[in-house]
Amino acid sequence: MEENRFPWESLFRRSGREELPFLSRKEVRDEGGGFRERWGRISPRTKWIAGILILVLVVLLLSASWLSTFYTDYLWYREVGYTSVFWKRLVTQIWLFFTFAALFFAVFYGNVYLARRITPRYERPLSELSPVEESVLRFRESAGRWLDRGLLIGSAVISFFVGWGSAAQWENVLKFFNHASFGKADPVFGKDLGFYVFEFPLLRYFSGWLFTVLFFTALAAVAVHFLYGAINFGAKGRRFAPHVKAHLSVLAGLLLLVQAWRFRLDMLSLLHSHNGPVAGATYTDLHARIPAYWILIATCLVCATLFLLNIRYRGWRLPLAGVVGIVIVSLLAGSLYPFIVQTYVVKPKELARESEYIGYNIEFTQDAFRIQDEGEGATVERRLFPASADLDYQDILANEATVSNIRIWDPRLVQQVYNQRQELRQEYDFGDVDVERYTVFDGKYTQMLVSGRELDVNQLREDARSWQNVHLSYTHGYGVVMSPTNRITEEGDPVLLVRDIPPVSEEGMGVEITRPEIYYGEKAHDYVVVRTGAPEIDYPLGNTNKYVEPYYEGMGGIPVSGFLRRLAFTIRNRDISFLFSGYIHRDSRLMFRRDIKERALEVAPFLRLDGDPYLVVTEEGRLAWIIDAYTTTDLYPYSEPYNGDFNYIRNSVKVVIDAYDGRLTYYLADPEDPIALTYGRIFPHLFTPMEEMPEDLKRHVRYPEDLFSIQMEMFRTYHINDVSAFYQKEDVWDVSTETYGAGAEPQPVTPYYVILKIPGEEREEMVIMLPFNPRGKSNMVDWVAARCDFPNYGRLLNFSFPAGKLVNGTQQFESLVDQKTEISEQITLWNQAGSRVIRGNTLVIPIEESLIYVEPLYLLATNPAIPQLKRVIVGFGDKVEMKPTLQEALRALFGGEAAPQPPQPQPQPQPGGDLAALVAEANRLYDEAQAALRSGDWAGYGEKMEQLNKVLDRMAELAGTAAP
Repeated sequence: MEENRFPWESLFRRSGREELPFLSRKEVRDEGGGFRERWGRISPRTKWIAGILILVLVVLLLSASWLSTFYTDYLWYREVGYTSVFWKRLVTQIWLFFTFAALFFAVFYGNVYLARRITPRYERPLSELSPVEESVLRFRESAGRWLDRGLLIGSAVISFFVGWGSAAQWENVLKFFNHASFGKADPVFGKDLGFYVFEFPLLRYFSGWLFTVLFFTALAAVAVHFLYGAINFGAKGRRFAPHVKAHLSVLAGLLLLVQAWRFRLDMLSLLHSHNGPVAGATYTDLHARIPAYWILIATCLVCATLFLLNIRYRGWRLPLAGVVGIVIVSLLAGSLYPFIVQTYVVKPKELARESEYIGYNIEFTQDAFRIQDEGEGATVERRLFPASADLDYQDILANEATVSNIRIWDPRLVQQVYNQRQELRQEYDFGDVDVERYTVFDGKYTQMLVSGRELDVNQLREDARSWQNVHLSYTHGYGVVMSPTNRITEEGDPVLLVRDIPPVSEEGMGVEITRPEIYYGEKAHDYVVVRTGAPEIDYPLGNTNKYVEPYYEGMGGIPVSGFLRRLAFTIRNRDISFLFSGYIHRDSRLMFRRDIKERALEVAPFLRLDGDPYLVVTEEGRLAWIIDAYTTTDLYPYSEPYNGDFNYIRNSVKVVIDAYDGRLTYYLADPEDPIALTYGRIFPHLFTPMEEMPEDLKRHVRYPEDLFSIQMEMFRTYHINDVSAFYQKEDVWDVSTETYGAGAEPQPVTPYYVILKIPGEEREEMVIMLPFNPRGKSNMVDWVAARCDFPNYGRLLNFSFPAGKLVNGTQQFESLVDQKTEISEQITLWNQAGSRVIRGNTLVIPIEESLIYVEPLYLLATNPAIPQLKRVIVGFGDKVEMKPTLQEALRALFGGEAAPQPPQPQPQPQPGGDLAALVAEANRLYDEAQAALRSGDWAGYGEKMEQLNKVLDRMAELAGTAAP
């Protein structure tokens, strides 16, 4: 079989030259001939084998990155348990790729091939040819049969890219075939809203795709006809062969039919346009643009018919007249006529003309953002809030659970305290502080500030960021810090109920952390490998480190025992150290996509995530992240867009991610949302019913701030239900403003979480609330709250004040603070002493049927820059008081009894034994009352004060008996 051996030396040797040393042989049979002669002597079988091997090698090299990404993605989806999502998406993309590629190839190359086959040739002397025709003839003769091959290969290549681009429509295709119904029709065309949200995007894409394909197909057909002489430019002008004319006429007719369909879709898109005073189709749209579209559709159909009829007639005058007609109709009916109607019919009587459509806009916008406050489907409950001026100190004591949870610590400032006091090592960071609530100390419902101590390897010294440290040793954050929102130390710092490494909880608190490691979080951006031979740092221990022993115990990460997996991850991460590291063995597990937002979006890219994930402690002592996820669309008819983006939103999904092993669960929080139902049909195993969420997690679910802010931005205008008042914008609100920060600049109040007893309810609950002012005014007109606790989760409450009732707004409260001499003098004194005074959030707190205002003052030293709470300002009506603690400020504001001083024993007469015992008892009760006051235990404080009063009465009786 010597003749079948591939002669490698023949590829490198030239006649008359010495062969390369590494190819030298003892016997050389042929010393003559060049490369072409030697290549010709190679057998065809050997050439095929060599070509296939080279082609496979090139394909593998070029596709190595894609193959490694595909393989590792599959492994990741298998780790998180969502392979059904992976395969559904991939199979749909493959199906779309081949479908659209084949369709394009059939249309494009089919017409090119047809043009090539039906082309008759007109042979004329060279002297009669124009210079262009002569050049084309020479090109055709020199190209020969390669021209046909080039057309075939070019069509195939273009088809590949067309299919590749169309595969991105997988989501629209799946929604088209699996969508749910909204159960509500649009008021103009009578179609279910699901048509616009789920079907319209694919129809619009396909109509544009088909028009583009036919347009370029027609151009290609013209080019082929011209290349092969079927279109000639002679002395007598242009000449088309009969078959050519028929071919091009059919293509032009099809183009016009597709354009008629596109005009129909443009007509439907008017329902989410913005041509009038509100979003949606308005008077001019219905009475001018829609009729214009019907005229354009009819004109396109007529023109398409003319092109088809033109096959039997000479010339192009008839169809070209139709095309000119389309242009004229488009200008007159599509542009001029709507302008005339808008200017001379609508504008003089806009309210009368547009009132019906403004009503549609109000109805559909309220429905899209769930802010309806009238009718059977109302989601906002209206209540009257008296804003009484009769609040007294007994009411304050009676609402101890509300008062003891008034937030006087700003999460943004507490973050600085945590970073200064609790980072402990340079590699740790508290990126965010969240407002949460826990039931602690035997049943006390308490609002807490919580933040996870995450690992940020970018904060390591540069010489410490070795590959081993970044990927094998520094793998996770550790523990959380938790403090009540209303308690302070004597130095003005927050009281840390959970702190340090390992986490230490306050005795009797009832919150214990048993699994404090944070492998998955907001700052986990790079991959790590656990269960390796390298020491994995668990947490710092003095000047040394405590290592993970014996090894990572969770199931997070992907086993990388085999060489293929290690090679795939090496290519994916472009990190050769991973392949050759001797620390990685068969038990090692690689964790990637550890950023919780990236992790959640990889499985469900159609969800929009909230900007504030929050960390909670479960009953088992594990840490879990909760991320609110939204379904949105910008195709909801007649709905006003939010900031030019989406015009429909639902908080349909709660994503829970275990911080230790990365377990990922999507809980369906709104089973009535048609968009979520549609994705549930597409991916049957994606969502878990909310009823299956563990109760300890459900207790920490809160109404998302992002959603509430969006709803309130829309509600400040769309609380108006009367069309005339809406058009005139008579009752538009503004978000209340506050003086915040070191610069003391006014800024809008941000929504804030508070624990309070809603008027008319029996117990305290956590809500997120926001106050409003009339536009351009400073007084408060309304406040809205969203309830966070089950079974009332998600219900919105709109509290309005009685007509004619003037209630101070937050900025008016700020003015009262500035006018208070002792407050402004104290702030000036602190600022002059080298520190900075930071004014905290102004909180409006409902108590009984009244409102109080609370604003903390912080002092920020220059070095170290740790804010400390120094004063609390409380206002009620036109009165303002500032004291070191909230309790003292409330007592001073409402005239509560000052803490009594224990009576001093008199020199004469000496008290008897009973009186001395009562004095000691009074001192003890006073100390206990003060301790209860400092801890915020109002019930305990009142009980001790009542006992103290009884003891003082008995002492007075004994003193009267002993007097001479």
